[in-house]
Amino acid sequence: MKTTGPDFIDRLLFWATTTAVGHFFVVLGHLWLVVRMQPGFPKSAIPVLIFVNLLPVGGVLAMKKGYRKSGAILIAIPLAVGFLIGTYFHFLSPGTDNVFRMAAGQLTLPFQVSAVFLVLFEAVGLWVGVRTLTYRT
Repeated sequence: MKTTGPDFIDRLLFWATTTAVGHFFVVLGHLWLVVRMQPGFPKSAIPVLIFVNLLPVGGVLAMKKGYRKSGAILIAIPLAVGFLIGTYFHFLSPGTDNVFRMAAGQLTLPFQVSAVFLVLFEAVGLWVGVRTLTYRT
């Protein structure tokens, strides 16, 4: 892949858009599953989580308007935080959110699939954000 010129920025913008929007929709589904599976989940956290996960979409809009570095930061930082937290709670921790230790249930498989998709989207988004930040025009 050619890593210079306007075509490279266009490809990064394409991947940033695809990743940010895809991630947001997976987050909504995952959040719905969490609320259904854990009745004690704090309802006040839902709007905060939605807002934080809209930041990468705002980063894409900023990149499209020409604010490449600001947009890249809005993409990379929330997805990096999500990647670290999600990887720990869904794959490493001994808690009930660990996809390998979850009790069987009707929503277990969708939860596990959404957790995997989140980590994948966050990893790609983090790469796109960092690559955009380090790109020299």
